[in-house]
Amino acid sequence: MNSDPQADHDQALAYPEPAAHPNWHQHGRPAPAPLTPDRQRHNQELLLKALRTHRPHTHRNLAEAS
Repeated sequence: MNSDPQADHDQALAYPEPAAHPNWHQHGRPAPAPLTPDRQRHNQELLLKALRTHRPHTHRNLAEAS
């Protein structure tokens, strides 16, 4: 057993990280505009409406669904 802490590293970290998906790179694209107070209020109203709306859960198995 090696007593050197540097030698006892995780082997998973020894490999290079895969390239990021192209959607992560947005070079040259303008930043999205910040939300206006009216848009924030509208989004909040939609969220609250969705939270208040009762949607019953169905308990069907996959055989019944097809």
